[in-house]
Amino acid sequence: MTEFLSLADLRAFARDCLTRANAPRRVANAVAAEIAAAEAAGERQHGMEALLRDIRLMRYGRLDAAAQAEMSQPRAGFVRLDARHGFAAAALSGAMTVFAELTRTQGIALLRLDHASDPGGMIRATAALAERGLAALAFGPEGPGRLAHPDLAAPAALHHPPRAALRLLLPDIGLGQPADSPLGEMVGHVAWLVGLDAELAGDSFATAEIWDIAIPPATAASIACSAELLEQIVTA
Repeated sequence: MTEFLSLADLRAFARDCLTRANAPRRVANAVAAEIAAAEAAGERQHGMEALLRDIRLMRYGRLDAAAQAEMSQPRAGFVRLDARHGFAAAALSGAMTVFAELTRTQGIALLRLDHASDPGGMIRATAALAERGLAALAFGPEGPGRLAHPDLAAPAALHHPPRAALRLLLPDIGLGQPADSPLGEMVGHVAWLVGLDAELAGDSFATAEIWDIAIPPATAASIACSAELLEQIVTA
């Protein structure tokens, strides 16, 4: 059986499930927004499937939903964001205002996220920068990267994230993701976010050529979910 949910209903569902699992309201709101954005983009592995996985990790004590992220700036233009084994979406959400201001001041800035839950697509973080008139590139050790620009309707997934070149510049980028097993260690994912003044980025982010390397963002308004998946999330 298939249920059809609006994005608003799906976001409310995710928020309520996280709250019942004892996630603080601010965390539940940030994570639910990322879940809904991933589903709208057609990325179930970062949406409802990720929600099920992370609630289970919370239950097993592998993900600290109440963790308070710590942000530091060891170098000009470089931010280190330690999620302290909490949700990536919540840590990033709390850091975007400061990171956007740094990007605008420096012209370009780099953020490293450490000790986080699987960051997924980082859709809301890149969108938050684009909404402030900045361009953004986000990527982790695996999976597609994400780029955003004020002239794009929504952040787009990259076909070929520039990971090989970036590894030459960032040798500690990591090789692979940690296993998110209920019996494993605390979550410890790493991700990177680059912010760039849109005027410096130029028009190339918004031209047709970009779709040679990026997947046009989806605009789904109604999301189909199996009743079985919804039940698993509710009872996780």
